[in-house]
Amino acid sequence: GELRPVGTNIERAITAALSAEAFARLSSAAGPLVKNMDLMAKISGLQPMANLGDSLANVKLSITKLTLGDAKFKLIPVEGGLQFSAELTGLSVSAIAAYGGTFVPDGSTSVSITADTIKIAGTLVVTPAGTDGFTTKITSPAVTSVKLKLTASGLVGDILDLLNSNLSSTVQSITTRSTELALQPLINEALGALAGPQKLEVLGKKLDFQVSPSAISFNRAGALVTLNVKATIEGSESSPGYVFTPNGTPTMKANSGIQLGLADDLINALLAEVHAIGLLDLHIEKDFGVINTADIKLSIPPMISASSGDGELRLVLGDAIATFSKQGKTLISAAINAQVDLEVLRGNNPEEIALQFGKVKLFVNVLDPTAEDPLSADDLAGAASAGINLQLDSLSKFLITVPVPSVAGVSLDNLSLRADSGYVMVSGDVH
Repeated sequence: GELRPVGTNIERAITAALSAEAFARLSSAAGPLVKNMDLMAKISGLQPMANLGDSLANVKLSITKLTLGDAKFKLIPVEGGLQFSAELTGLSVSAIAAYGGTFVPDGSTSVSITADTIKIAGTLVVTPAGTDGFTTKITSPAVTSVKLKLTASGLVGDILDLLNSNLSSTVQSITTRSTELALQPLINEALGALAGPQKLEVLGKKLDFQVSPSAISFNRAGALVTLNVKATIEGSESSPGYVFTPNGTPTMKANSGIQLGLADDLINALLAEVHAIGLLDLHIEKDFGVINTADIKLSIPPMISASSGDGELRLVLGDAIATFSKQGKTLISAAINAQVDLEVLRGNNPEEIALQFGKVKLFVNVLDPTAEDPLSADDLAGAASAGINLQLDSLSKFLITVPVPSVAGVSLDNLSLRADSGYVMVSGDVH
């Protein structure tokens, strides 16, 4: 295959399908999360939230405090987006009204807006926004209120009339924009788009992720999203690259649960970077009987192929040269190759999934064998197995950092793993 540089953008690196049931669970979890958010931080860049009137009499409304008693949401996938409804209770808004104009002396005063209930309905449109992830916007919002009240002591005349006559539209603007911004990180997390570059530290190495959505579509069954990914491990610039393999289009269905596809190129690029930084080169000091030291150096990067004819996935560790010594004296050298079954399990919490390594099949060939080789086949296999397991432990810590959809309120059961058109496919039922 074609050799491509590591750290470059991998198109269609991740594809995911989320069912209507997954969005229903997200809806239930969104209310408490939004209620407890710092909503002022979300709208800080939008001040003033209202700019009313004209040159004769005008007022600018800047929000200083915004709280909710409770919040309930419904997100139902439809053609073109998410059918959206929200019920916000106990709305309390504090603001500074700065007024002026030809017929109004300049000044400012504190005002407050309260409502027992605000209801919002519309379509939540989710749009790819490059490395910023997805943006969310409620189109054609219909907003109703119960016991909406303005308190503005000290205001009279034109300015008070201006605020009262625009109260409903002002509250609509404040609540819809706040809701859009509050839901945006939840949608980004659910769709696997970690907005902006992410910097992680794994085993003392800096790992930079940059995820950019390339496409998203909705229908009544759910949502289908495709993401491009750029991943760079600090110090991996010396890598000659990874072997690119053209991928097809995996079968994705959002009818139930969640499906996730990771392009084998994404995983293989990470494996090439791990190899370049020497993470898999080991020096082991352990009493194996005949030997007490093993040095293992991987000649080529490990690879995962998601094109297996039987649909199974395996990690291949090829040409690891192992040197076995006793008290500093080299006794024997061998080439180790391994095939490792891949499994999928829950991650560190019920909302996460992680690739895990399963059964290991070892192939050990002695280099320059003699009739007096000091190690038995069992000794050699035991030492080789110990080294391979240490390598897999290091690899697993990198593989579980691949960004995947994490839907608030959703845990997955009955996880399954298969290969399809060059993708590692993970499926799970919503629990």
